[in-house]
Amino acid sequence: MTIWHDLHTGVVHPWLCDQFGHLNVRNYANMFNEAMFHAYFESNLAQKECLAHGGHGVAAIVRTTFLHECPLGMLVRTEGSLVEASEKTLTYMLRMRDVETGYVHATLETLEVFFNPETRSSMAIPQALRPRIEEEISGPDAVPDRQPFPREELNVARWHELQRGVCFPWHKDQWGHMNVRWYAHFFDDAIFHIWSKIGTGWKAMEAQGVHTVTASTTTRFRKEVLPADLFVIEGGVARCGSKSVTYRMRMSHVETGEILAYQDVVEVFFNPKTRTSTPMPDVIRTALETELRGT
Repeated sequence: MTIWHDLHTGVVHPWLCDQFGHLNVRNYANMFNEAMFHAYFESNLAQKECLAHGGHGVAAIVRTTFLHECPLGMLVRTEGSLVEASEKTLTYMLRMRDVETGYVHATLETLEVFFNPETRSSMAIPQALRPRIEEEISGPDAVPDRQPFPREELNVARWHELQRGVCFPWHKDQWGHMNVRWYAHFFDDAIFHIWSKIGTGWKAMEAQGVHTVTASTTTRFRKEVLPADLFVIEGGVARCGSKSVTYRMRMSHVETGEILAYQDVVEVFFNPKTRTSTPMPDVIRTALETELRGT
């Protein structure tokens, strides 16, 4: 059980949409990230209160599931709840609704690690905060069925360099490291490049009457990214279904080679005329299967 809280409202403006006419993946991340800061406050774990006890939460794993398009002009309301806690972690669930219809268009689950800003490492959640946490996860509201965060490592036979970048000071949040939303921005930019690397670009897909849309993303944060850090994003095909493809991307530090983050992306083939999923064209399947073999 839990307590659901209203966290954030917004509207799908034209500048938040991509070339496919709906809210772009990175802008779901923006809205969810703003909502998450409010989630801590509404669950009686305000930033000042947490810092007074020596720490704060940082994202370790974030899974976003895209259920329905968010079209231009849609009014958005995001609600969230604290659903689980362990010695060092908190799990929140958020859902994004259409204000007018009440339909849930996307969900987010985030595993947050309590973090000591002095040592830059994880710490046990202080006992003084435990009663507040127990109150939230013992609330009167139901928690939807949840799947465990996937622990498996996806294998990629052929990696492609997709993007290089740098963390600027305006990418950091109040905790001094790159904010969650910017990982979403950089990974989303990178995923657009993967099709040209595979040899089946966007124009070729359009000629087949299809394109892909994101069904889910799962991001695992391994190391902090700090201002002036240089990074490179590589990606490759991990799975191929009848209507979907799964990629794994990794963000690495250019100078040290350390993995900073992974993102697994499931994309579904989409008919822009019917606005529904569609089988993968054979020519694209052939290209993806070649990637899976690494030949």
